[in-house]
Amino acid sequence: MNPLTRRGLLLSGAAAAIVGSLPTRAHAADDFALMRQQWRAQLVAEGYDPADPAIAPVLTRIADTAQSWWNSMNKAANRTYLWSDAQLSQHQSFAISRSFDRLRAMALAYATPGSRLAGNATLLTDLIGGFEWMVANFYKETGSIVGNWYEWQISGPTWFNDAIVLVYDRLSAAQIAKYTRAVAHYTPAPFGTAANRALSSYVVVGWGVLAGNATAVGSGVNGLGPVFPYVTSGDGFYRDGSFIQHGAHPYTGTYGTLLLEAIAPLACTVANTTWQVNTATVMAWYRDSFDPVMWRGALMDTVAGRTIARFDETERVHYQRVLKAGLALAPSAPAADRAWLRSVLKEWLLCDPESDPTPTDTVPSLLAARALVADGSVARRGELVVSKVFPRMDRIVHRRPTWALAVSMYSARIANFESINGENLRGWTTAEGAAYLYVNGSRQYVDGYWPTVNPIRLPGTTVDVRSRAQGEGAGAKSPNRWAGGASLGGRYTAGGMNVAVQGGTLGLQKSWMCFDDFVVALGTGIKATGGHRIETVVENRRLSAAANETVLVNGSVVVPASGDTATIAKVRWLHLAGTGGYVFPAPVTLGLIRQVRTRRWADITTHQSWALTTPITHTYLTAWLDHGINPNGQAYAYVMLPTATPAQTEAFAASQGASVLANTSNAQVVRAGGVTCANLWQPGTASIVTANQGVSAVISTGEGLATVALADPKHATTTMTATIALTATSVVSADAGLQVTSLNPLTINANLTGAAGSTKSVQVRTA
Repeated sequence: MNPLTRRGLLLSGAAAAIVGSLPTRAHAADDFALMRQQWRAQLVAEGYDPADPAIAPVLTRIADTAQSWWNSMNKAANRTYLWSDAQLSQHQSFAISRSFDRLRAMALAYATPGSRLAGNATLLTDLIGGFEWMVANFYKETGSIVGNWYEWQISGPTWFNDAIVLVYDRLSAAQIAKYTRAVAHYTPAPFGTAANRALSSYVVVGWGVLAGNATAVGSGVNGLGPVFPYVTSGDGFYRDGSFIQHGAHPYTGTYGTLLLEAIAPLACTVANTTWQVNTATVMAWYRDSFDPVMWRGALMDTVAGRTIARFDETERVHYQRVLKAGLALAPSAPAADRAWLRSVLKEWLLCDPESDPTPTDTVPSLLAARALVADGSVARRGELVVSKVFPRMDRIVHRRPTWALAVSMYSARIANFESINGENLRGWTTAEGAAYLYVNGSRQYVDGYWPTVNPIRLPGTTVDVRSRAQGEGAGAKSPNRWAGGASLGGRYTAGGMNVAVQGGTLGLQKSWMCFDDFVVALGTGIKATGGHRIETVVENRRLSAAANETVLVNGSVVVPASGDTATIAKVRWLHLAGTGGYVFPAPVTLGLIRQVRTRRWADITTHQSWALTTPITHTYLTAWLDHGINPNGQAYAYVMLPTATPAQTEAFAASQGASVLANTSNAQVVRAGGVTCANLWQPGTASIVTANQGVSAVISTGEGLATVALADPKHATTTMTATIALTATSVVSADAGLQVTSLNPLTINANLTGAAGSTKSVQVRTA
């Protein structure tokens, strides 16, 4: 069956099958001229100095890119393709996306003032010839999809639409009608969920604007209707800041970014018309979903899904895309959000100590960024300091002024990792409690980290050391529901995961107790019967190019030879220069290895777009705890002190700055200062917390006040009673669903119906 017919999208003519409640009034020609102008202004600008040192390199890159595709373009009269690596018979859907992407690059160079190819008549002739050839051969308005639908219905037509608007004034009405009929044939109306819905809506708005078709523009804008409301299941944005795509995968950094990349230009295109889009909800997404995972030039890979296996879609690329969309949206953002967004964008532009994250793919993005930085009326927001649980996508982010930690988990609700289309073939342990540590800058997880890191020894994981098949277990969910935690005031978090390692017999409970300057990592109930060695990976750090970072163990320099394993007994603390310290409350035997690893992107993806075979070499320092073969109830505890000096690490070890009060299969509890973080894995009592259900809890006391934060990481409890061993005198505040039934001892009845793992808090005065 034709894939378009199966989707219910096949048109006999342009826009013939579009239905719905849409504007029917006639629109003046200048409505469409305005939209084309606003669309084009996002791609090209005027009135700048091409010799400006900041702009000239962008113009050169735009022209160089176009020149390379123009040079390699097949211009023969009897051609059967435009580029040799974009042939429908060999490359299927990629022949569509690649061809239109390259034609767009040529159009951009032609239309960009100051580009050495600007206004080049020969380029224009070959460009339009490319348009004509595509719609006559590959992208026919009566054609059928070959290969993957995405390139035909979203990515290919998005680039085609851009290319058309860039040279619109050089095209005849007949040509424009022909091209838009082709796009309308494959994407007649919005479809899909979340990002795919927004992207397809943008395609429809695009061909509608180009064709002067008010019905299509209305259809595209109205197609965003299902995207803006928060969801309670499936794909989309959740009120807690989570974003899910493909049913069960955290994807803020990829599909969430694509969604912004569709809504931002769409909203800018239809601004000041009948179809103007209210972006207030988008501002909430920036605040709750994107801001917490944007770190100094990187959008954290913990929410990037399978695209960690793409060499050209790194954390830094995703960061720039979110930044670019925000720059485009800022001028028309709702008044209540505009000042906040501009201050955040300015912070994102200036906070990266290692490179300039300014988007430079088009001149307008660069000019908008420069103008914002130069605007003295806009203050930088400052570094975001927050501790946040994303309960609907099983993620935790704990951010301090100079470091950040992201923890990736999965459960009966969220899948472990995605590996489709031959991508991310070694993502096996990326959500097994993997702890991604960012220290100062954001270079750790780019420049070939994912192909070269040992995928069985990701930091924070407890793993069975065994071979795994490529893509083994992808998309699996855990038999256990517990993954998440409670956060108090956006400052402290008790996070935890009941781990059942996919494909093996290993199980345990893991906790991350997040305080002001450190995180305590706990593991308990480590059991396995599969005959494999079980390890907890304390750290697996990519070193600098020189690989000369000093490693201290108990104050003595340890330098394992490359490839050699050092096993050191009675370790109380470890320090890695440039990263920080690790303290073990009870002395441990620690394994260390300094390893040079050479791998290729092709080792983790077979997808033809990303399977590079060029060798990449990096050096890693790995530290781990060996639990032996078939452990039965073992435990571990260590403290992460990011950015700490050796002296600070040693002092923390000597003072026992955090007290592990419980680390059993019943409960894990840590106290530091006036803060207690607890995970009760089952009903009972641990330290000062008693509950009749399993619970994550954070309790802070001081200055005559106590605050208690409670959450159900299983998302299964409807009611709970928790008792805290302290005496209160009155209730200051309580979230909806919490009722204090006793002040001595403090007893709280919690109605958690519909809470879906989110935290509820109560504050009381104490005696």
